Amino acid sequence: MSAMGAIFARELRLAFAGGGGPAGPAAFNLAALALAPLAIGPDAETLRAAGPGVIAFAALLATLQPAERIFSEDASDGTLELYALSPVGLALAVFMKTLAFILAVFWTTPLLAFIGGLAYGLDVSSAFVLALGLALAAPGLAFIAAFAGALAAGLKRAGLLIALIAAPLQVPLLVFASGAGRAAMDGTGLEGPNLMMALAGSLTALALAPFGAAAALKARLE
Repeated sequence: MSAMGAIFARELRLAFAGGGGPAGPAAFNLAALALAPLAIGPDAETLRAAGPGVIAFAALLATLQPAERIFSEDASDGTLELYALSPVGLALAVFMKTLAFILAVFWTTPLLAFIGGLAYGLDVSSAFVLALGLALAAPGLAFIAAFAGALAAGLKRAGLLIALIAAPLQVPLLVFASGAGRAAMDGTGLEGPNLMMALAGSLTALALAPFGAAAALKARLE
C-alpha cells in the first residue's frame, strides 16, 4: 500500500472509531431540521418556501460540528510531526486525511437533505436537486472547515473560532446549493448553473484548502 493509501486508510478507521463516524453530524443535522419549524411556524407554504435555506443551514451546522477534532488529536500526540517528515508532504497528508473524514462523516448529508426536502413539502425532483447540490457542496464545506480546524489546532475550545473562520467562506457554497433546490422548486431553469457553481466552489476548496491548512499546521509546528 502506498503512503497516501496508508494515511487514507488510517484516517478512515480513526474517523469511525474515535468520532463515531457520521452519527454526530447526522444527529446535529436532524436536530436543526426538526427544531426549525418551531420558529418558522406550521404553515405548509411557509415551510416549503424556507425549506432549501433551512436544509442548507442545517448542513452547515453539521459540517462545523466535528471540525474541531480533525487535527486536534494529531496536534497533541505528535502525528502532525510525522506527517510533516513523511515523503508524502503535509499538504497531501492533509488532503487524504480530510478526504477520509468526508467519506466517513458527511456521506449522510445529501440523504438527509433529500428526506428533509420531502418533509418540508418539496416535490421529489426538487428535493433530489437540493440533495445533489449539497452533495456537490459538501466536499468544499468540509475542506473549508478543515482549513479552519488547522488554524485552530491545539487551542482549547476552538469550536467558536473555527465557526467564525469557516462560516463566511462556506456561505457561497450554501447559496448555490440551496439556490439549485429553489430553482427546481420554482421552475426557473437555473438549477444547472447553481449546481455547476457549487461544484466549482468545491473544486476550488479542494485545490486551495490543503495548502492553506498545511501552512497553518507547519507554522504551529515551528
